[in-house]
Amino acid sequence: MKRAVFVRVNRVVNVVVRRLGLRRFRGGDLLLLTTTGRRTGRQRTTPLLHLARDGGWVVVASNGGADWEPGWWLNLRAGSPGTVQLGELSVPVRGEEVTGAERDELWRELTERVFDFDSYQSQVSRRLAVVRLTPAT
Repeated sequence: MKRAVFVRVNRVVNVVVRRLGLRRFRGGDLLLLTTTGRRTGRQRTTPLLHLARDGGWVVVASNGGADWEPGWWLNLRAGSPGTVQLGELSVPVRGEEVTGAERDELWRELTERVFDFDSYQSQVSRRLAVVRLTPAT
């Protein structure tokens, strides 16, 4: 699928998920992550499958199996602020990539308990980032 089409379809899916108030998708728990565009300054909200961990959340920058980094991850890496929303809870967050043995352990848990991210990883040339979202202080 061409990138422009993928982006449009993904935006429609995101709107549908938010409007329906879905809390689960493909068997996993959803959170809504809002980031501010590093170039546009516009806020965008993306539903993400997650794993709750140590007062924060772990997500995968899978971009639905597309072979480019998702905008929300590029924004967080650039230092843009983020906000996680779960139901009525809204928490400012920062994101950091998990690496090494901790990444391997979280990857196994994510693929066993949340979603088969291995299927996405096999479709792309980049290594999917495992991202820890922690409350900003």
